[in-house]
Amino acid sequence: MNTEVRAHTKGMLTVFLRSIITYVFLLFIMRLMGKRQLSQLQPFEFVITLIVAELACIPMSDTSIPLSYGIIPMFTMFILHILITKLASKNHKFNRFLNGVPVVVISPKGIDHRLLDQLDMNVTDLLHALRAAGYFYPSEVAYAIMETNGTLSVLPKSGFAPATPEDLSVKVDESEIPYPIICEGSSFTENILLSGITEEEVDDLLSRHALKRDDVLLLTVDKERNVYLQPYVGSAISEEKL
Repeated sequence: MNTEVRAHTKGMLTVFLRSIITYVFLLFIMRLMGKRQLSQLQPFEFVITLIVAELACIPMSDTSIPLSYGIIPMFTMFILHILITKLASKNHKFNRFLNGVPVVVISPKGIDHRLLDQLDMNVTDLLHALRAAGYFYPSEVAYAIMETNGTLSVLPKSGFAPATPEDLSVKVDESEIPYPIICEGSSFTENILLSGITEEEVDDLLSRHALKRDDVLLLTVDKERNVYLQPYVGSAISEEKL
């Protein structure tokens, strides 16, 4: 019985020490790879990070596998990361192939739904990203660029750039959040009620611009009845009220 206890204790101690060694080595490797948040990783960096994390688990969970079987592949991934990074920095074509290129999803003409399709995004995803960047109105945005690491960079129109409280000359009503009324041809009845408009007013707005609901990529209306209308074909319309 004592022999079994000693063997069990020895096994636990081995797992404990292997875990510490693996953790220290993994921490060392990740520090050498540079300081980046997960959301800032390029696709190839994210893949390498996932592989390294998986490799670190193998020697920790299975004591029958030599510790070197986890450490050597992790070190190999680090070397591969350095080589790819150096090559990408020297060769523009390879960097473009590896990471892709930034995509302008909003321009002065409005939202480019074709580019959104290429990115496997929809308008709802774009609105979420805009709100995360601090912009609730697409009409406030001059350019929005989807970066290669999946973050959205926003250049606001003049007059909508971030300002300090001292810079503001008017009080902003925080309740004036735009409601998506039509998104990619689909209507949101509950948002129509919340915005205080009627279905007839929506239809009148569309008829003035010779549009049907299926022709609309995005229509938003706020409590002040400010309209942002982006058809699939043509430029966005924002200088209008219902």
